[in-house]
Amino acid sequence: MDAANKAILERAKKTRSVSRSLVTKQINKLESEISNSADKTIVHEIYMLLISKFEELSTLDKEIESLINIESLEDEIVTREEYRDKFIIWKIRAERYVGSVSNIAIQNSVENQPQNMTLSLNSSVSSVLANQPRLPKLTLESFSGKDISSFPSFWARFISAVHENSSLNDVDKFSYLKSVVTSDAELAIRG
Repeated sequence: MDAANKAILERAKKTRSVSRSLVTKQINKLESEISNSADKTIVHEIYMLLISKFEELSTLDKEIESLINIESLEDEIVTREEYRDKFIIWKIRAERYVGSVSNIAIQNSVENQPQNMTLSLNSSVSSVLANQPRLPKLTLESFSGKDISSFPSFWARFISAVHENSSLNDVDKFSYLKSVVTSDAELAIRG
């Protein structure tokens, strides 16, 4: 390896070291907030920051893997996969936490209402939903499937904007999904 590539590799490794530290800090924050039963908004914000930091780390890992010698590749991949596994575990925990807090809050508010109030509330919601005009077109970043490292941020935005939108039925959600995927991802959905 020539001196120029060595310098590039060392710089990328130093940057990745900082990036790994930031990912670890976000995971620790997420763990702390979830264990302290934090507000779901705070957990969701930390989760979105974690996704962003992990995307940066994934990009650096790819860059380093293309520069290192073949003897070091196995160690690089093992370490990369350890961070990836940790990220996936905390991604799932954050999504589950945000979802469970929402369900508990809704369930508690409905259980604490008198029966006749719950019935009138359900009737009101049904009439509002029946008279609701079609939703405006959502502008979401598309996903092609070619760069898999961009999937976590795409999926997080899709879940936030569409999937967790209780006013949309499953058919509308699938229509939105079909409208924002292109190329290989579109072919995968078509079957």
